[in-house]
Amino acid sequence: MKIGILFLHGYTGGRYELLPLIEYLSSRYEFILEAPEYPGHGLNLLIKDTNEDMWYERAQKSYEILREKSDVVIVIGFSMGGVIAGLLAKIEQPDKLILIAPAYENINIQQLVKSPYRFINNMRHADLKILEFMLLRTIKINYKSFLAFKKLQQSALYIPEQIDAMTLIIHGTIDGLVPIDKSRDLVSRIKNARLVEIDRGPHEICLSKVNYKVFYEVEKFIFKNK
Repeated sequence: MKIGILFLHGYTGGRYELLPLIEYLSSRYEFILEAPEYPGHGLNLLIKDTNEDMWYERAQKSYEILREKSDVVIVIGFSMGGVIAGLLAKIEQPDKLILIAPAYENINIQQLVKSPYRFINNMRHADLKILEFMLLRTIKINYKSFLAFKKLQQSALYIPEQIDAMTLIIHGTIDGLVPIDKSRDLVSRIKNARLVEIDRGPHEICLSKVNYKVFYEVEKFIFKNK
């Protein structure tokens, strides 16, 4: 049985946000993996002239490629990628869904731009090698792309109730960007969902010092029977 996994990163991010998880799974299993980057995203961030439709279409195309190659498809979405994963789940019906710090509701991006200290505090359990880059990323957020992100959230407003896939939600307890209360509410809205709270987990949890806890939960869920 061929298992395919689609990894969807967050707003203004790139596949690097999920890379430690990708490398962990690929080192242990012969999964078929797809980890697209949305237009304008990645290490060279140029999101000004991109929008939510372009981001979703890139994810959907990767899903379709993966479905052709795989017997079982699992979608893993981080932050905004969790919103896109939910939209895909409604239409494409993946076999399983994993949402990591999903940003289904309002998040504090504007406040983080105004107060970089809050971002530093949020990342205090992260790998310090990425901290400077992450701070630089926040100042590249522009109004047009932020509106596109908000439109994406709006389009997914009632999606959780329409998700049928077996779902795992993972959220860090010290997430300063998408508060964990958002996922505590979200888990009650998805039919077959379970929430795992990661102690001292920041928003960029796959890049953090507690990412091994995420790896364990994801690995266990992949092989869990209904």
